[in-house]
Amino acid sequence: MRRTEPGRADGARPAEHSHSDGDRGVGAGPAGGDDVRRPPSAASATAAAGAAVQQHEWTPATRGAVQYADLRAGGLTCEYRGEAAKDTPWLAPDVFVGVLPTLGANDAFGVFANTAGVPVDDDHYFGCLDWSGSAAFCEFGAIVGDYQVIGSVRVLDRAALDEAAVRTVFTNATAVVGRLGAPAPLWQPAGGSLRGVTAPDGFLPLDRIAAALGVASVNTPKEEGGEYTTTQLASAQLSGSYWTDFNASDNTAGVAIAVLPGGASYYDDAKRAPLPGTGDITPVPGLGDAAYLSTFRDVLPSGPGSPVQYLDVKVKNSWLQLSGASPAVLERLGREVIANLS
Repeated sequence: MRRTEPGRADGARPAEHSHSDGDRGVGAGPAGGDDVRRPPSAASATAAAGAAVQQHEWTPATRGAVQYADLRAGGLTCEYRGEAAKDTPWLAPDVFVGVLPTLGANDAFGVFANTAGVPVDDDHYFGCLDWSGSAAFCEFGAIVGDYQVIGSVRVLDRAALDEAAVRTVFTNATAVVGRLGAPAPLWQPAGGSLRGVTAPDGFLPLDRIAAALGVASVNTPKEEGGEYTTTQLASAQLSGSYWTDFNASDNTAGVAIAVLPGGASYYDDAKRAPLPGTGDITPVPGLGDAAYLSTFRDVLPSGPGSPVQYLDVKVKNSWLQLSGASPAVLERLGREVIANLS
C-alpha cells in the first residue's frame, strides 16, 4: 500500500500540491486552461473519506532511495488525511490521487489493486473492500491516454462509506487528465547516469555479492515490485530505479542495494534533511562524486530500533544506496556496482 506523497523535484514542499516541475523529471504540463496540479477540493475529499481531512504534506517515510522514483518519473500526487483514532494511531482517514506519465511502460498498472484484491480490467479498476476491522479501503485507477491515474480512499467507519463520493474523486481526476497533452520524454541529465536495473542480478552477479559477504550463496527475499512496491505510483520501471535485499542462504549475512538513475538531486535533498534516527554521518572520500556512511535507527514507540549501517553515494548524476553490512563490505560492493552500472 502507498504510504507517502512525493514533493516537488526542486526540494520544496508545496502547501497545496506536488509536482516534478523544473528540469528533474518533468512529465507533462497541462494542456489548455486546465491545471492538473490543482488537487481535489477539500469538500470532495471529506465526502469521500467520511470524515474531516486536510491536505497532507509528504515527507520521506524510510531511508530508501527508490521512494523518490515517482518524482524522478514526473509523477503528480495529492493526498488528504484526517485524525486517527487514539486506539489506532496508525490508521487515519485518507484520500490519495496520483497521475503518472506511462511513457510506454505501464506494466505496473493495477499492482496496488491486485495486491488488495480489487479486479482490474484492461484500462481501469474500482473497488471498495473491508479493511482493518471496521474500516474500508477503496482502490481506483485508469489508463487515460499516455497517463495512468491511481488513487485510494480509506474510511475508518465502513458504515460511513459513500462509494458515489469516492467515484466522484476518481472521475474528476480522470476528466482533467483526459485533457492533457502528450507527456514530454523522461528528462535525462547531461552526461548520462548509471544504467537502470530491473532484476536483482542487474546490480552484480549473485556470486559476486556472495563473495563480498563472505558466504557461499545468496537469495533475494524482497525486491522492488508487487507487494514490495516502494512508490505510490509504481513508477520505478520508468527510470530504472530498483532495490533488492540479498540474504545469505544460511541467514548469516545480508545487504540491501538500491539505485535511482538520474536521481543525484534527491541524494542532496535526503542528506540535507536526514530522517530522525540518522546519526554517525561520516564522509567517504574517493567514492563516486560524494559519499557518506551513516547509522540509522528506526524511531519506535518502544525506543530506538536496531542500528543499520548505510552507505549513500552520489555518482554519475545518480544515487546508489547500500545498507545492512559492515562499512568495508558496503564500500567494496559500492565500487563494484558503480563499475558494473557505468
